Amino acid sequence: MALVSEFLGQLTLSYGGEEEPKFPTVVPARDFDPGRDATRIDTAIKTKGVDEQTVIDILTRRSTEQRREIAFEYERIAKKDLSVALKGALSGSLEGLLLGLMKSTAQYDASELKASMKGLGTDEETLIEMVCSRNNEELLEIKRVYREMFKKELDKEVAGDTSGDFAKLLLALVQTKRDEPSNVVDYEKIDEDARCLYEAGVQRKGTDVAVWISIMSQRSVPHLQKVFERYKSYSPYDMKESIRKEVKGDLEKSFLTLVECFENRQLYFANRLNEAMKSKGAKEKVVTRIMVSRCEVDLMKIRSEFKKTHKRTLYQTIAEHTKGDYQKALLSLCGGDD
Repeated sequence: MALVSEFLGQLTLSYGGEEEPKFPTVVPARDFDPGRDATRIDTAIKTKGVDEQTVIDILTRRSTEQRREIAFEYERIAKKDLSVALKGALSGSLEGLLLGLMKSTAQYDASELKASMKGLGTDEETLIEMVCSRNNEELLEIKRVYREMFKKELDKEVAGDTSGDFAKLLLALVQTKRDEPSNVVDYEKIDEDARCLYEAGVQRKGTDVAVWISIMSQRSVPHLQKVFERYKSYSPYDMKESIRKEVKGDLEKSFLTLVECFENRQLYFANRLNEAMKSKGAKEKVVTRIMVSRCEVDLMKIRSEFKKTHKRTLYQTIAEHTKGDYQKALLSLCGGDD
C-alpha cells in the first residue's frame, strides 16, 4: 500500500494550492535494477553495429529518476559518461530522442529553449511553443534549471533575442506573474477583462497590444477561459478570430498558442504532433520535443485528445509517418494504442 501511495504522490505536482494531476505514459519500472540496466546498455553499445533495440527498450521504459541511476551505474562500470557514449553510438533523430531522455523534463525544456536562441537565426517556432504552452509552475522550474545549466537568466536571453511586442509578450510570460486559480469566481472582473480585450482590439483602429499582454500573462487559466466565453458577447469574433484579425507574424502565433493552451493544452500538443508528422519532411524535432517533454507529464491525455480530434490514434499516426529505430522509440514512449 505504501508503494501505491508513494507512486500516486509522484504523479501529482503541488500547484500552489491546486494539484495539477499528471497523466504520464512513462512511469517508474517495477523490479528496477540500475546495475543490470547499465550492463545491458554497455553491452548493446559495444555490439558490432550497436544493439539499438535494447537501448530503446530500457531508456524509454524508465522514469527520469531511474535513468539517472542507470547513468550513475554506467559511469561506474564503463568509466565514461552515458550521454557521451550514446552520442558516439547513435545518430540522427534517435540520438536526439534518447539524449533528451537523459535529462529531467525541466532540463530538457531549458536546453530546447537555449538551442532555439543559439547562433544566428532565432527559432521562433520553438520559442513560442516552449514559452506559451508551459504553465507557471513549469516555467518557474525551467528558469531555475536554465540558470543552473547555463549561468544565465532566461528572461535576459529571451529579451536579447527577440524584439517589439513579440519580445514584450514572451518576457511577460517568462516573468511568471500569473495569478493562481481561485475558488471564487469574480464575475465583475471577468466582464471587465472581456470588455478590455475587446476595446483594446476589435473595437478600435489599431491594437493596444499592451492590454492584451497584461491580461493574458497575469490572469489565471480558469479565469481566462471564462473571459474568452464572455468576450463573445462583446465581439462579433471569438478570441482566436480576433487575434488573427488584429496581429500578424510571431505575435499572432504566440497569442494563438496561448489561447489554445488556456482552452485545452493537451489538444494543442495533439494538434501540433499531428501537423508535425503529416507535414512534408516530417518535422521530427517537433515530434521528439513533444514526446520527450510530455511523456512523464500528460502524454496519456494528449493521446486521448489526439484520438478524439483526429479519428485515429497517436500510435497509428506515429507508425504511419515515422520509421526505423526512431519509430520504435516513439511508439514505446507513446505507451500503447488506444
